[in-house]
Amino acid sequence: MSRAFGDPDLTPDNFSSFSKQQIDADSAAKGLEQLEPFPAARSTTPMELSAVIGADLVQKIEKAGKITFHAVGDTGGIHSPEFQFAVADAMAEDLSGGAAFWYHLGDVVYYFGEEQYYFSQFYDPYRNYNAPIFAVPGNHDGAIYTGETTKSLAPFIANFCTSQPTRSSDSQGAVRTTMDQPGVYFTLNAPFVKFIGLYSNTSEGGTEGVIANSKVGNAQLTFLKQQLVAAKAERDKNQGRALVIVTHHPPFTGSPTHVPSPAMLKQIDDACEAAGIQPDLYLSGHAHLYERYTRTVGKKQIPYLVAGMGGYYNLPGLKPPNRRPPSQTTPQSGTDASGNPLRLDVYNDNTFGFLRLTVSPTSIAGVFVTVDPPSGKTGVGDSFTVNLQANTVSSGGSGGASGTQAGKPAASSKAKRAPAKPARKAGVKAAKAKPKPRAAKKRRR
Repeated sequence: MSRAFGDPDLTPDNFSSFSKQQIDADSAAKGLEQLEPFPAARSTTPMELSAVIGADLVQKIEKAGKITFHAVGDTGGIHSPEFQFAVADAMAEDLSGGAAFWYHLGDVVYYFGEEQYYFSQFYDPYRNYNAPIFAVPGNHDGAIYTGETTKSLAPFIANFCTSQPTRSSDSQGAVRTTMDQPGVYFTLNAPFVKFIGLYSNTSEGGTEGVIANSKVGNAQLTFLKQQLVAAKAERDKNQGRALVIVTHHPPFTGSPTHVPSPAMLKQIDDACEAAGIQPDLYLSGHAHLYERYTRTVGKKQIPYLVAGMGGYYNLPGLKPPNRRPPSQTTPQSGTDASGNPLRLDVYNDNTFGFLRLTVSPTSIAGVFVTVDPPSGKTGVGDSFTVNLQANTVSSGGSGGASGTQAGKPAASSKAKRAPAKPARKAGVKAAKAKPKPRAAKKRRR
């Protein structure tokens, strides 16, 4: 079967036809607070972008000397799907800038990754996104609720990890075919960039993400070590590319409803140190906001991004003001649990949007594209550049804002202090505040 991504013609949003059940997504179901087994990967051989978009397009990217892609997570549109559709519209329009694909950072379907919600929360919103979508699962994609008979991650695997592209019954006739990732954790090779995506299991807001332990096993950690060794060998032969590590759970976050994952990060750090290679960029979601940290390991500065503002309705900034900690200016500096210098450069907890990232042999340029749901207008909430030769991170740059100015194009940014000890667990329960519905921008015919 031929691959297909988006429908060729722009069409109006139709989430207004969704039933209450489709929008609420079984919000009354009680989840089981337990880790789930990691599904075995079909293969640990890296997935090549050329096998998805074709050798001709890859050659054009290589000739251009750079690759652009999108990244964001936590997109499932429940309760107020207009937020998800507004971001989806903006991302589809942004494809005209040359983005080759979207790397989804997890939580595709709320609340338990159920098969019956893949149309309303995935295939329908992104039917006009005419590019591949890769993904690592989030905790909600793998969570199980009381009385459920489906295995954890079965719907995710059926839509993202099939042995070859095929039509999914969940798509209800949408053009997009399934993605054929080799597993829920996998390596993706693209021109100028290599992604190692890991599944950080089902932990909710008050508990850490997990990539390996005595309960779920160490297969994924073994995979990570092998992929890092291979990445280092490529780099030693001058065949290396920018290295991006992806997990749904963030190593660092100042979110009032989610906690950092220092134990997970320690496992990743140990694997990186043993292989002799550090990531050039770390992407995560889970916390429903945007954060950019700069972490210094040795003499290398590494941006750690939290991008969980892709459409899930309950951003921390939508909660009553008296339930939010006081805002502070950025940047804020401290250290991580291992004593490495850590700086929070930008914090924005009330603006939807997505990341546009461009990688060349010498740099990574990132932009947080803000989206205003009522109007559909986009802006620049943050921009930064990674110098891959000097191993430094700088704020601002082409069309960007930095520091306390970040987020002003669409909504004022709310800054918080970088956690002095990211190992501390916040243990804050997720709030149930529900925003007032707003109309989404309609797609043009």
